Amino acid sequence: MIKIAIILGSTRPSRNGEAVAKWVYEFAKKRSDAEFELVDIKDFNLPLLGRAGAADDGTIQ
Repeated sequence: MIKIAIILGSTRPSRNGEAVAKWVYEFAKKRSDAEFELVDIKDFNLPLLGRAGAADDGTIQ
């Protein structure tokens, strides 16, 4: 069976994508032709994420 990841790609404190990703996941997992997983990159403690000086106001640094 095919496996599909729904990736939540923002780590900002003010992110709006979490609600959307959860909605998509709940909708998708009703299907029986694939397996779905919600992946939140915030859970992986990647370098550069949440670093000091990171913009959270929509500007590019």
